[in-house]
Amino acid sequence: MYLIYNNSKMKFACLFFLPLLSFIQLLPAEDKKAPASPTTASPKAKMDLPADISGDELFAKICSNCHGKKGEGSEALKAPSIAGLPAWYVQTQIKKFRADLRGISPEDPAGQIMHNIINAINVDQSEGVAKLIAAMPMHPTQNVLGGDSQKGKEVFMGVCAKCHRFNGKGEIVFGSAPLIGLQDWYIRAQLHKFRKGIRGGNPADEKGHKMHEMTQYLSPEEAADVTAYIAVLAQKHANTKSRRDREFEEMQKRKEQKAQGKNALPKELRQ
Repeated sequence: MYLIYNNSKMKFACLFFLPLLSFIQLLPAEDKKAPASPTTASPKAKMDLPADISGDELFAKICSNCHGKKGEGSEALKAPSIAGLPAWYVQTQIKKFRADLRGISPEDPAGQIMHNIINAINVDQSEGVAKLIAAMPMHPTQNVLGGDSQKGKEVFMGVCAKCHRFNGKGEIVFGSAPLIGLQDWYIRAQLHKFRKGIRGGNPADEKGHKMHEMTQYLSPEEAADVTAYIAVLAQKHANTKSRRDREFEEMQKRKEQKAQGKNALPKELRQ
């Protein structure tokens, strides 16, 4: 795994990954003579962690190094705020990193770091982390970089709301990301990556590729305005649960109870 990049903006970030080296054992590439391809992921890595490590311990040992102890993220490390992201969305992104659909472009050094770390953690360990992240209080988007929120509202309602919904909280049915807990610099960066195909450029990433296509018509000024409006939505809807959110959580709870052999129906509905 390559944790040091020529990009000067990432040199500071790399210092925070040095403690991880004690956990990681690199696997050799199958063909060292073959030149690296822009669409080829770096060699897989293994992380020497206990098989029964809890989600809390894994987050504290690995994830918090970049995303912060409260999931607040870090602009210096190019790590987004992840607190409050639904478990289904976290799991979806983990699968994309594992499937080499995210974080393999040389133009995305922060994504490459995440790609390698995700591939060094087994699936069972990541499930516990996803649940922990979902339970964290969200850090609402703040308008730090400026932009015209009124103009952004027009673009958001005309384009983004169809999938990300009117409140910016995303939608599991569409597989769309919650936006109102992400930093404005991160949202802008992702819009740029989608537009350039750095993220979502692979048609195998159905949802990401749709974002790639949609952002082709979004100018940098419009991206700034949309981000400013997302910050407005965040002040209204962050850390609130919609009816659909509550229904989904109840459904997940019943599935877990059923898997454990418990009666998932409310007492009054049991026969």
